[in-house]
Amino acid sequence: MTGWQGRRVKRGVVAAAGMLALAGALSGCKETQSAAPPAVEVKPVRVATVTLEPATETVRYPAVIRPRVEADVGFRVGGKVIARLVEVGSRVEPGMALAKIDPTDLQLQIKAAEAQLASARSDAANARGDFARYSTLRQGEWTTRQEYDRRKTTLDKAEAHVREVEAQLRVLTNSSRYATLVADEAGVVTATLVEPGQVVAQGQTALRVARLGAVEAVANIPEQQLGGLPKRALSVELWSQPGNPIAGTLRELSPSADPDTRTYQAKIALDNPPPGVQLGMTATVTARLDHGGMVARLPISALTQRDQKPAVWVLPASADTLELRPVAVAAYAGDVAVVAEGLKAGERVVTAGVHKLDAGQKVRVWTEPTR
Repeated sequence: MTGWQGRRVKRGVVAAAGMLALAGALSGCKETQSAAPPAVEVKPVRVATVTLEPATETVRYPAVIRPRVEADVGFRVGGKVIARLVEVGSRVEPGMALAKIDPTDLQLQIKAAEAQLASARSDAANARGDFARYSTLRQGEWTTRQEYDRRKTTLDKAEAHVREVEAQLRVLTNSSRYATLVADEAGVVTATLVEPGQVVAQGQTALRVARLGAVEAVANIPEQQLGGLPKRALSVELWSQPGNPIAGTLRELSPSADPDTRTYQAKIALDNPPPGVQLGMTATVTARLDHGGMVARLPISALTQRDQKPAVWVLPASADTLELRPVAVAAYAGDVAVVAEGLKAGERVVTAGVHKLDAGQKVRVWTEPTR
């Protein structure tokens, strides 16, 4: 082997040794990297701050303001309507004329009765004269007892007929006054059911009048909430006057359900209605029942289970790990859970994705991105 060939072999051996050393170094780096612990996953969570409030159960129902007393009024005699003097919404006072019917036939009946009364009085006067003469004859024994009694009976019948016709005349006179329909009390006309030219029967409803002063809210109560209604404190809030509740008292609760809605009608009397209350206004009836103590209201999505009992994930203020805490749920109202025990005011509770969390897991509070 020549000298240059030897040098060439030596350089090849040195290069191979260098490559082996480099490969060993790289494999050592890989082993060092694979031995490093994995990074801890921090999950974002949505939280809600616990607020305690009195344990009051509140239910609300839509309602309508209606009069407590609403009467259907009509003529006490039949006839043809010649005038209607009020419209819907008109205020009426006692003795005010509301409508009239044609009094012509009634006036003719009065004249006929007056003529009958004059005839009856003439007959009674003749019977009275005859009886006086026979009474004198009877004293002198110039007539029989039988004839005297017959004349006395004729007089009694004539006088009774006079009283009968007088009573008929008074009835017809009253009927003539009934041709004008008048208001009995102060109120508001809520419906008109007759028009001029219409022929109405005796007692047929002509107008509907609501008495002033006494108004109430009428609401429909579902069957499952019917039993506890008398125990609740009631108030009425007009849609036209939000934020001004009016104290109310349950006056009447229907004993049977409406055949269409299967709800029960409740009438709530307003204790001290403001001047702005008008018939037909829409309102909300609020029924409250105080159970005592303090409760927290959380979305149902915050609930999970621990040992088959309700629990929530609590995020302490000074930590980033979760704590599973059992709670006592007093009631469910729609998508809200009323928690009676287990939480304090100011604590943070996870409200979403609670079934994917573990105890001691590190989390961070998720915030809505700004747009």
